[in-house]
Formats: sequence, C-alpha cells, structure tokens
Amino acid sequence: MATPKPSRWGQYNAKQTERIRGESESVLSGRGLIEGRVLNPNGTIGRSRSDLTRGVANGPLMSTAVGISVEWQGLARIRELLERAAQVSPQAVARALNRTVEKARTDVTRALVKQTGLKFGTVRKATSLWRASAGSLTAEIRAKGGYTSLKEFSARQTKKGVSAAPWGRRQVFDHTFMVKRYGGHVYKREGKDRFPLRKLYGPAIPVEMVKGASRDAFFRAVESELPKRLDHELGRVLGGS
Repeated sequence: MATPKPSRWGQYNAKQTERIRGESESVLSGRGLIEGRVLNPNGTIGRSRSDLTRGVANGPLMSTAVGISVEWQGLARIRELLERAAQVSPQAVARALNRTVEKARTDVTRALVKQTGLKFGTVRKATSLWRASAGSLTAEIRAKGGYTSLKEFSARQTKKGVSAAPWGRRQVFDHTFMVKRYGGHVYKREGKDRFPLRKLYGPAIPVEMVKGASRDAFFRAVESELPKRLDHELGRVLGGS
C-alpha cells in the first residue's frame, strides 16, 4: 500500500519539530503545534523564541558581561587610577577589582529584581563573577540563560486571562491560560482553532543586565567603590593604614 502524502500542515509541523528538536519545554500534541513567543515590556507579543535562540535548544541560550579592567572605557578618572596603581602593585589592583565587582554584583542583582520581576535568588543564580588576578587585571559580572517562562513571574489564572508581573509590572494577558499537563506554563492560541498555541516568555536576565537600571547600578558601584578599594589595598602594600 502506498504511503499517503503528508498534508501541508503535517509537512509544516514536521519542519517545526526538527527545528525545535531537543527542547524539553516544547510540546507537540497530535496535529497541534506549540511554540514559544517572547513578550515585549508593554505586554504585546514579540518575536519567536526559537528565532532569538538561534537554534540552541538546551543549556544557556545567551550570555553577557559587564566588567572593569585597566583598559576600562567607562570613566576616564578611574582608568587613570587603575593604570597608575597597576604600575605599583598589580596584586593590589586585582584585590581592589575583585572587592568592587562583588559589591557591584549585589547592586546589579537588586536592580535586576525590580527590572525583571524575578526573585533575588533566581537572578543571583544566573550571574557569576570572573575574578581578576595579577596577570589578568579584569573583573567581570557574567549573566547567562534564556528568556524566562511567564509562569515564573507570579502567574495566576483569572477569568480574563493570566495575571503575571514580568518587568515588575503586574498585568492581565487577555485570552491566555495555564496548562498543568504542560508544566503550568502560560499559552495563547494563534487563532480561533485549538492549535497552534504559543508559549509566552518574559525578560531574559542577560539582556536586561546590560541596560537600564541594572547597567546604571554597575557604573555607580564602580565609581563609588573602586577608588576606596584601590586606596585601601595600595595602603597595605606601601605600609599605610
């Protein structure tokens, strides 16, 4: 018996299956397609998550970093301090950079909590430190991860749709619903039919860390903390208090 030719919808579904293969959060059910969409800060639907991740299905989807070094271009005054201090004691500069970036990480995390709407512990886990050494006078805060499922923003079902607080602003997303069998994530239908569905995501920590209040918090921490730490560490090296 001849194998029937797949329908155009079946062919499309097969292509999408291949494109998102291995992504545990994507679910294909019968003839229905479930795919991710990323929300904009104003609550409108943005681009396809699969487009934004460039085909990466599992693990970190993106990463960013903010850092300070002797060649730092952030503030000329601090760059000059670093250059002079590095000539006296690279070890002291490394210690000052590391203490400064630790303080900056705390400030950036607090800013990201308000900026994204995520919990402090969630943001903290997504960031890490790259510490300076005498041979490498660069210290960084690094963030990794992908766009966060909308369910993580204190989502709850209402009659009009799911209420959630991405970007720290609670709003109701009309005609959305949570599906327990799919992990309690938030979905919206593409049209009047049952399928396809789109799973909704909120902000990504790596994206948010390098802009807005988070970026400002980093610069403020460096500007206020680094000169004090350099003074303290050089004082120890030169025999001061």
